[in-house]
Amino acid sequence: MRKSNSQFTTTFVSEAGLNGQNGTYYGFVEMDRYYCMAVAEGYDGDGGFESAKLAVDTAIEAFVQKPGMTAGRIRACLKKAHRRLREQSVRIRLKAGILLLVSDYTRFRYGVCGNVMLYAFRNAGIYHQSVTHTVYQTMADEQQISGDGEDPKEETRNLYHYLGGNGSVTVSGKVRLEDGDMLLAATEGFWNRINRVEILDAYESIQSVKEFLEDLQELYLRAGVDGIPCCCLAAVEIKKAYKENTALKKKIWIWSLVILLILAVGGTILAFCIRAKRRRQQEIRSTTAVYEDTGDQYMANLNSLLAKQEYEKAQEESKKLDKNEERLEKERLLSEKINISVMADNAGKSYDARNYTQARDEYKNVLKLAEKYEELTPLANAAEQKLKLAGTGMEIDSYMESASLKEAAGDVETAGILYKRAEAMLRIVDDPERLKEVQLALLRVKEQADQEAKDERAKARDEVIIDADKTAALDAILEGDFETALEQYRKIRDSYIAMEDNEKAEETTQIILSLQKQAKEINELATETIDGDKSAALDALVAGDIKTALMLYEKIQEACLEMGDEAGAEETKSIILSLQKQMTPDTDEPEKTEETKKAAEPETPKAAKDDKSAIGPGETIAASSPGESPSSEPGKTPSVSGPGKTSSASGPGETSAEAVETGDKQVSFDQEVGRLLDDALRATARQDFETAIKAYREIDELYRKYENSNAAVSTERIIESLKRLTEESQGETGGNTDG
Repeated sequence: MRKSNSQFTTTFVSEAGLNGQNGTYYGFVEMDRYYCMAVAEGYDGDGGFESAKLAVDTAIEAFVQKPGMTAGRIRACLKKAHRRLREQSVRIRLKAGILLLVSDYTRFRYGVCGNVMLYAFRNAGIYHQSVTHTVYQTMADEQQISGDGEDPKEETRNLYHYLGGNGSVTVSGKVRLEDGDMLLAATEGFWNRINRVEILDAYESIQSVKEFLEDLQELYLRAGVDGIPCCCLAAVEIKKAYKENTALKKKIWIWSLVILLILAVGGTILAFCIRAKRRRQQEIRSTTAVYEDTGDQYMANLNSLLAKQEYEKAQEESKKLDKNEERLEKERLLSEKINISVMADNAGKSYDARNYTQARDEYKNVLKLAEKYEELTPLANAAEQKLKLAGTGMEIDSYMESASLKEAAGDVETAGILYKRAEAMLRIVDDPERLKEVQLALLRVKEQADQEAKDERAKARDEVIIDADKTAALDAILEGDFETALEQYRKIRDSYIAMEDNEKAEETTQIILSLQKQAKEINELATETIDGDKSAALDALVAGDIKTALMLYEKIQEACLEMGDEAGAEETKSIILSLQKQMTPDTDEPEKTEETKKAAEPETPKAAKDDKSAIGPGETIAASSPGESPSSEPGKTPSVSGPGKTSSASGPGETSAEAVETGDKQVSFDQEVGRLLDDALRATARQDFETAIKAYREIDELYRKYENSNAAVSTERIIESLKRLTEESQGETGGNTDG
């Protein structure tokens, strides 16, 4: 449309010069919206034609591919021509100067690289002239030369920029065209020889563009015949420029201005709203970050409840953000932190409840999640520390449980060791309440240990006392003093009861019962003996044998004393005194005197007399009777010494100093008698009378072996009582069987 409503006429003239080589090239193209023309001059060694042609063709081709009138588009076309020259510089370096003219049929714009010049004519004058990249142009700009007269022309080929060199381009602004304008592009070979005044003179007498170019060519050739260079002149006559609709354009400009104003106002309002919204969003982000940071600080201190509240506040604030990826990411992050706070709270509750196994598992999960966030590093460190403390707590529970079991089993020593280990670990865990519990347990265990030690000492002391009481009881049994023996065994039984040794207490009770039965049988046997002796004494009195009767009554008195029948002993004593008075005083005075003395005080038991008769030549024995001894304390068993030596009495389990000197004979005797007697008593307690009789017979044999007839008599009595108990037991068994 623009091309059809305008009229551009293009004419050119080209001269080869005296050397016959034309280094210039010209080309143009007319398009519907744009007009493009290029004039170039080559500077390579072969005249530069190929360089100029390559530069013009490349520049116009680039423009046709993407037409436009912007400075960037023109510069891009010339840059492409520059690159093409450099790419083709194989044999020699290709160089060229170029001017590219572009017009939209209303305005024109050009780009220049080198020394090609453009003149714009209107109304018999030049209203625009291009600049070149030459030293000459620099001198003209600095007003060192006028440019109109005879100035030094040698600097016109001294270039700063050209295609194939550094390729710097200068692009002009847009210049409006009018009808009748003419544009003239001339290479350096022309404008170096023809000055501006001569060009204007030729333009004044112009009839046509062709005639104008012929006049210029004539001036170019007349300028001198020496060294005529090549040149190219290309002229574009604008007979009719495209007239734009200014009214419509004005309206368009007005509406554009209005629209721009509306857009500016709307944009301002929108920008204000966007800015306010961004400020609000930033405030929300800041508030959310503050809540989140506060929650992180609470989490670092393991205050998960407050941290959860802060995270929830941050989550509520984040919902006010625009629903985008940022908000979704923030909500996801806060949700996970809330989850971590809940897990940390549960782990803390489990730890406070001393459920260390569950607390350890929960702290592991907290640590695993917290390690993903750098801001939760303090929480991860605290969780790791709690994890170790939970493991320590589990060890403490194990020690406490084991200690409780050991304490319940009575092993207070091991329990104390375990409690001490738990105490040492509790000082690491810092659990004052549990530490107090363990310390109380340690005090309790110590008290139990002290009490056990005290009980052991008391038990040992009681055992010593019981052993002494047993010795005294055995001595009393051997002496026939069952009352004393029973009293000692009752004392022993009470000691066992106090010691809570029920088994031994029951065994001692059985011994007491058996001794009571034996004492009863011995008393019955003694009573029968006394009755027999009384009958024999009466028979002797009837026969007139007072001496025999007196001897029998003395025996009866002794038996009553042994039985503890003091009334019977006194009655018998009266009878003895009466019989002594009946005896003849003349013939038996010395005997009466002796008998009177004997009646006045109890005689030595018959057993003692028998013992005296048993002493060998040169031996002395300290005789003893049941309950007393002339040479020893009551309750001690007589002992025999060797020839020429005197021995003192000693009880079972005791040994005189002389007996120790003569060897272990007496010590072995006492130990053996004590052992046999203890076995006999235990057998009697369980009513194994045969075993008891067998033990007493062994004791009797020992006494007879060591010539202790008094003790042997007592043993015989015990054996007799056991035989009667055996007969009664067998009778009862038979009766039960018959029944």
